[in-house]
Amino acid sequence: MIDLGNKKLERFSLPEEIVGEKVILVPRTHEFDEALWKLIDSSREFLREYLFWVDDTKSLQDVKDVTSIFMDNWQKQNSFEYVFLEKNSRKLVGAGGIHTISYLHHWAEYGYYLSKDEVGHGYITEAVRLLEKELFNKGIHRLVITCDVNNHASAAVAKRCGFELEGKLREARFAYGQYRDELLFAKINKA
Repeated sequence: MIDLGNKKLERFSLPEEIVGEKVILVPRTHEFDEALWKLIDSSREFLREYLFWVDDTKSLQDVKDVTSIFMDNWQKQNSFEYVFLEKNSRKLVGAGGIHTISYLHHWAEYGYYLSKDEVGHGYITEAVRLLEKELFNKGIHRLVITCDVNNHASAAVAKRCGFELEGKLREARFAYGQYRDELLFAKINKA
């Protein structure tokens, strides 16, 4: 094993635009609040099964408040939230990014969601791969995706992107009056 000492990663930023074959990632700003509100509200039942913040998102103002938090975290380099735009039309199809970064331990965790109408086009898979490349280039050693044990679509994204299932986190979340298990997937930077 290589001795890295106690080297903490220096804080970094990520690009303001990441372009893939199908999707473009741009930072979440207030410019997208109305489109995000429409996406969340129109996909509410679809999203709420696994995204437990959906019920607390009751208005455009709620979206604006969360966007402000994400923008502040971006400036502090604590997390990086993007919106996902379909490449040709630039229509907002989803959002997500890196919600947790440990500069001390060299790891980061993904989070993402998609409009119910945009499932099956490969947008999330491509976004995960694009962000993975950026993060590994910045020195992140370990990437993590967690999802509800019944969220087969999110688990499939992790597997398609080469993440390995490391285990089940028993009763890791309390939502809708019950404890729920989560799956933990991870990918190690081999470079």
